[in-house]
Amino acid sequence: MAKGFYSLVQYCPNRFRAEAVNIGLVLLCVEPHAVRVRMTDRFDRVRKLFAMEKSEMKDIKFSSDSLRSRIESSVDQFVSAGDLLSFAAARANDIRMTEPRLAKLTDIDQDFDRLYADLVDAENSSALRTKESPTLLPPELNDVFYRLQLEFKIWDPKPITVPILRRKLDVPYAFQNGTVNLVKPQVFAGNRRAESNANSLAVIGNLFQKHEVGGERYKLIVVSTVEDDKQKKEIDLHIEPLFNEYGVRLVRPSNVAEFAAEVERTAH
Repeated sequence: MAKGFYSLVQYCPNRFRAEAVNIGLVLLCVEPHAVRVRMTDRFDRVRKLFAMEKSEMKDIKFSSDSLRSRIESSVDQFVSAGDLLSFAAARANDIRMTEPRLAKLTDIDQDFDRLYADLVDAENSSALRTKESPTLLPPELNDVFYRLQLEFKIWDPKPITVPILRRKLDVPYAFQNGTVNLVKPQVFAGNRRAESNANSLAVIGNLFQKHEVGGERYKLIVVSTVEDDKQKKEIDLHIEPLFNEYGVRLVRPSNVAEFAAEVERTAH
């Protein structure tokens, strides 16, 4: 398992309105060092959202290709999340990069493909979406978890056998505050397909609550790491009510800072 960071490349013509479309992805693997970058060649969402003309679309493609070439020719300059952040902060035009987020990687090329499918090309990569995505954390939570890992208050619990089902659940983070809390980052799709993942997690979380594992109580906490308008609607209407019914905690992007403060305060 390697530590990496990813940054989304977005087209955002009006930063005051904060409307953006994901058009690319940059992934940095810290050790062993590697960088991957890809830009979409399909701009349907950009054209529909911003009513773009063909000439304008060509300019966007040219700018995104230029950014990709610049990153590919400067791979040695990107060795930390700070390097990505500095590069992103220097972007002043309509093509911007988001702040880096943590990604725990097992195979950089496969994980990059899955991240790209989930976050950039979700409508055109159904085969990849059937696979598990690499684990992600929002920056606020990543900072707290990193500090607590150094204090041995956050750990990697490895795959855990789910009671009754007797199958393994891969959860990247755990912390103890009287209960062993299993933290699973999750990217939910913006359509009804997301319900199949949610159904499985709801049942698993409920089983952990009802049955001890090795004499200890476990609780599943699902962190929704990315929510565009479609994803938010699907989670509001179907996923969050389902989790509430099964007693599974769901942390939304709007609650990440509060959850991070809670973990920092209570983990021991």
